[in-house]
Amino acid sequence: MKLKISTTLLFCCVALNGCAKMTADKTNSTENKNVSSAKIEMNSASVVTSEKIADDLKNSETTNKQPRTVREFFELLPQKYFPLEGCEPATDKNCDKARREYVKSYLETEDTANGFWKSGCDGGQSCLTLALFKRADSSYVVAVHTTHEADEQNYFLEYKNAEWSDISTEIVPEFSDKNIYELPQKGTIVEVFKKKLIDPDWSERGAKIYDLKWENGKFSIKK
Repeated sequence: MKLKISTTLLFCCVALNGCAKMTADKTNSTENKNVSSAKIEMNSASVVTSEKIADDLKNSETTNKQPRTVREFFELLPQKYFPLEGCEPATDKNCDKARREYVKSYLETEDTANGFWKSGCDGGQSCLTLALFKRADSSYVVAVHTTHEADEQNYFLEYKNAEWSDISTEIVPEFSDKNIYELPQKGTIVEVFKKKLIDPDWSERGAKIYDLKWENGKFSIKK
């Protein structure tokens, strides 16, 4: 009788150990699957994050790329300084299509060596002259002269950290929108003329009043 009870107890212990092992193996298997799934998710997240970082860096480099030529500055020039006829901002990002059409139709002079750009006009489209004045730190003052049948406008601009700023009054002594600043293709002399107002919506170029000379990173008046 004792032998039978001992055998039964031994069998139960073996069975219990077997069940416990199976339960433990199943638990470990489930945990391993969870760990593997977590690793896969983490790896996937890492890939997505890496791709996003790469895209962000690429976009940042593109956005913060500093233009160096007249064409590169022209391609970024905002509508407020030089309106392009036919540009529909809703369907033409940065007016790229209108810009290409303008270059194809009106470009007259692109002098990369001297940082000078001149293009014509027709009807409602203004003419454009653009000249670069280089500073010692290799940054530029971007001088813009626009002309249409009723008026002429000048801006002296700076492009920094992907933003344009009008620095006309800071960089040009006695700057006035009542003057006309004729930009040079070669050299560093800007001829300044008085703007003769015919009526509130019409002006003509008057007499020359002085020269502006670009030297050592700044303009000075030469009479």
